[in-house]
Amino acid sequence: MATITSFTGSPGSLGQTLTINGTGLSSATKVNFGNKSATATVVSSTQITCPIPSLCAGQYNVNVMAGTSTTNSLPFFYAATPAVLSVSPVSGAASPGSITVNGSGFLNATAVTFGAIGAGTGLTVLNDSQLSVTAPAHGAFTGCLDTVDITVTTPGGTSTTSVSDQFVYYNAPAVTGISPTSGAEGINVTVTGTCFDSVSDVTFTPTGGGASISASSFTPISETQLVAVVPAGLTASATYDIQVVTPGGTSPAVAGDVFTAA
Repeated sequence: MATITSFTGSPGSLGQTLTINGTGLSSATKVNFGNKSATATVVSSTQITCPIPSLCAGQYNVNVMAGTSTTNSLPFFYAATPAVLSVSPVSGAASPGSITVNGSGFLNATAVTFGAIGAGTGLTVLNDSQLSVTAPAHGAFTGCLDTVDITVTTPGGTSTTSVSDQFVYYNAPAVTGISPTSGAEGINVTVTGTCFDSVSDVTFTPTGGGASISASSFTPISETQLVAVVPAGLTASATYDIQVVTPGGTSPAVAGDVFTAA
């Protein structure tokens, strides 16, 4: 009597091939996946193959029709094609750290890829609809922003891309100059530089070290310019680095950003 002993290709999904190992399989004609079946291809008396049919995600009892008899059953896990519905956070610096991915079909995920940047590390599957992963570092930028699609790969395939899976890498901002370079509380200071995208704060930090004070307000003009209002609380004659904060980080202190409080 024919028997089956193991599978190669479980978990699997539609379009993939299941290899079934056992004994007495020379007369195998079909493979039953619950109430669905697939045509068996005999490789030898101890091995057959078949295409995996379309199923709902989950476990199925699989057996083989061999001649007029049916083999024993073994459990097979059908993996649905994964789908990414959202990511959190949706943006970050060149080395953004941990990202949470929400969606479906994540069980047995093997990789999470960030576009051309590459695969993430530290993949942890929390459940079928959520996983966490450490995003790969971006490397050199050709501009200020780089939007990538996050895709998840499982035995069921790789998720298709959409706006829901996108993550934006931000290049770090840099300040190249300010005008005027000194003044009193409440005056406008024009700050020039690069990568002033999604600015969240403009700070005045003592050049000798100490706590930063946020500008009273700021107005983005372009990716290379903004206007900041000098805040209260600066010490007269003291010097401060005017720094710009974005999802890409905080601009480094440079000689061109030094402001002297009046």
